[in-house]
Amino acid sequence: MVYLNIPYNDRKKAKNMGALWDANAKKWYCEEDNELCSMYDVYKTDITIIGEDRTFGDNKLYIDMIPKTSYFKNVRSIFNDCDWNLIRHHIYERVNNRCECCGRKRNKYLEAHERWEFNEETQTQKLVRIIALCKLCHSATHYGHSKRRKNIDNINNHIKKINNFTEEELDNHIKTAYEIWRNRNKIKWNLDFGIITNSGFEIRNYKSSHADN
Repeated sequence: MVYLNIPYNDRKKAKNMGALWDANAKKWYCEEDNELCSMYDVYKTDITIIGEDRTFGDNKLYIDMIPKTSYFKNVRSIFNDCDWNLIRHHIYERVNNRCECCGRKRNKYLEAHERWEFNEETQTQKLVRIIALCKLCHSATHYGHSKRRKNIDNINNHIKKINNFTEEELDNHIKTAYEIWRNRNKIKWNLDFGIITNSGFEIRNYKSSHADN
């Protein structure tokens, strides 16, 4: 039996060719003599993200909104699906499939969140860390997007619970996060994916990024 790195869009074709889904491992697999083994890469388990700072932001839950000028520019969109699958599953597995902010054990799935360092002087938005979050913590992190949904009260209560915030402390946290976000919206950021490219992954299609910093 071999685990394969099969892109999401190929899942139906792979299934028709004999690929099976391991619900516990969240991976596709097949027998070693299956033709799929010559079509897709064997799933890697020895990934290292070179230069990542896993202490960045600690494991605190905080609102961390992406500037408008950087919308849709992330690891998932810049790198190919197979590489993103390898990276995010590596993130989940290294923390035993637990949310790094609240400690919640993965039931259905976790989500990978990118933490960035912003340098206004150089106008550089540098990827520093990728962290595993449960859906609720990830929704709280992307507060601006989540605010348009009906479960904003649940998100507010979650932020208060995890951070032991009072209502006033929550309001101040939200106001500060929006002030930072509005200021960052004024800058057209150069994105630095160096921790990913230096780890052996190639950018698929993005011109305005620093690949080797």
